[in-house]
Amino acid sequence: MTAAERHTRLLYWAGVALGPLAWGINLQGVYALAHFSCETTTLTGTIMSTVLVVVALAGTVISASAVRRGAGAERTDAQGGGPRTFMAWLGVGSGVLFALVIVNQLAASLMISPCLR
Repeated sequence: MTAAERHTRLLYWAGVALGPLAWGINLQGVYALAHFSCETTTLTGTIMSTVLVVVALAGTVISASAVRRGAGAERTDAQGGGPRTFMAWLGVGSGVLFALVIVNQLAASLMISPCLR
């Protein structure tokens, strides 16, 4: 396997990996910043959540571009290219799903006071 093939295969996994990674960082970050948000009003959690939504959607776009680029290769590939295309579509769906989860957590953190614990 050449370096170019390895790089292209990683593109198929971008949405699958970046979406859950961004959500996990967001979840732990919001919990870690809740104590400090109670004492002073800061926008750190909002900015962090916004950046991580962009990261999750970036994984979605990378996986979608891998699908589009690999669409013609399916017909020429002797093995069919089916598993790679499936993983890329799974990455697109996963990236969108986790971006929506982060947005929902952002909405909840904006509506609920962190001082209620």
